[in-house]
Amino acid sequence: MATKYRNVREKDGKYYFRYSVKNAETGKRKQKEAGPYATEKEAYNEGIKIKARILNGIYIEEKKITFSDFAKQWIELYKATDVKENTVYLRESVIKSTEKKFGGLYMTEITAAQYQQELNKMKEDKKSKNTISNFHAVMKMIFQKALELEVVSKDITQFAKVPSFKKTVEELESFEELPEFLEKEQLALLLKTAREYGSPQGFRILFILAYTGMRLGELCSLKLNDIDKFKKRITVTKTLYVKGSLKKHVLHTPKNKSSIRKIDVSQRVISVFNEQMAWRNEFKMEYRKWFDDRSEYIFIDEGSCSGLPIRPSEVRKYMSEVISLAKLPPSITPHSLRHTYTSLMAESGVEITEIQSMLGHKNDTTTKNIYLHVTESKKRAAVDKLDALMDGLF
Repeated sequence: MATKYRNVREKDGKYYFRYSVKNAETGKRKQKEAGPYATEKEAYNEGIKIKARILNGIYIEEKKITFSDFAKQWIELYKATDVKENTVYLRESVIKSTEKKFGGLYMTEITAAQYQQELNKMKEDKKSKNTISNFHAVMKMIFQKALELEVVSKDITQFAKVPSFKKTVEELESFEELPEFLEKEQLALLLKTAREYGSPQGFRILFILAYTGMRLGELCSLKLNDIDKFKKRITVTKTLYVKGSLKKHVLHTPKNKSSIRKIDVSQRVISVFNEQMAWRNEFKMEYRKWFDDRSEYIFIDEGSCSGLPIRPSEVRKYMSEVISLAKLPPSITPHSLRHTYTSLMAESGVEITEIQSMLGHKNDTTTKNIYLHVTESKKRAAVDKLDALMDGLF
């Protein structure tokens, strides 16, 4: 149906802009159509932009491919960039959720307004800020690649805003920017309960996590030659990743460059490692028929994959049971022991730069906050001594 705007036509209540471009192979002109748009004027205005791009030699002939199909192509390109498997898995999880929203639409049909509305709706649906930010990060990567490959002519995510999450007055008044960690008395209770719980290896894992500040994946990947008993030092060069079968586990490089490090440890930590290795040898002899000793992991699976590294999920499950028995906060996790290490080292008087080095951090706000929290308490105790000194003198 004809409209009042030149080259704009109406079909089923939607409006399209017709234009022509030269075929690169034949040199002949071919008809194209942009749309659909909600109004005639919107179609016409978009047509003006298309003509301007043609005149300026920056026109991109958008390709008709659905979001779902392009997302599958993108993830394959993303895998080829040598990213870690767990990162790919997280990206694939996000894509699965995006397909429910945009999967059947052509890439060129998704508008900036639609996309912003989806971000806002995610907040209305009580999605966490982290979930929304991850969604936005993946969508940005997909559309930036689509723009690079000339699948689309513009990046609809470029000016989108992740909704803000303002705290209420009550939340601000009760909020303390500190992650959960255990006080030394709580840690003692955790380790005492773990020792009595009946898993010698489980107790030693929790002990090493608390006394070294290692990440769980780093500890699970430790091998016999990573421990230098004479220099009392642990070398961290890898982290364990398990998706599916333990037999298909993968060792990745650590989280970042600063995570590759050597951790100085106490004699008590070395003694616990010696206990673990002695237990490991006994376990190996008892189950030598099934024991896989090729990789020389220190902390091992005690089931059908004996000798292979213990799954991080097994450690989390074990710790959750111990936490419950000890009646400690259920939100405490293996990563909380990393924060506990920071707290204990700060209380012992170790400088923050040394703590960050042993944790494999260059500059971490969380570590600083814990450090300041602990050292402020020490300063307060020191100031209070002045009152005691002067009591009764005037």
